[in-house]
Amino acid sequence: MSTHLGSELWNEGLKLVSFCPVCETRYNPMEARLLGEQGEAHLLHVQCRKCQHSILALVLVNQVGASSVGVLTDLSYADVVRVRSCGSVCVDDVIDVHRMLGGGGWEQELGRAAQEQVRHVLERRERKQQESKATR
Repeated sequence: MSTHLGSELWNEGLKLVSFCPVCETRYNPMEARLLGEQGEAHLLHVQCRKCQHSILALVLVNQVGASSVGVLTDLSYADVVRVRSCGSVCVDDVIDVHRMLGGGGWEQELGRAAQEQVRHVLERRERKQQESKATR
């Protein structure tokens, strides 16, 4: 594949992950941070400047074209780098999590975090609707 063609296909691949799935703001493709690559596949982390949500995207670019799959995440770029550098989960890790979940208290914390996230999304949606009404 020529360098020019490869560059065009790579740009096409970046376009596939160029908007935020939460607030629909367009990303600048140059804000995508490369986490790793293997052959024609590239793992990217992109964080929205407007709503601060992030996606992890796997972009595949070859002679046929470009395709991607992304997942919404609360992981920062640093979190992903840290998690990728960790070893495999071992039996002791599973036992530790089991003990933590059996100890109680985690339900309330998880519930609070989920409620805060829902509130944040609803507020954002309401602001967007108000902005839309104001421009009509």
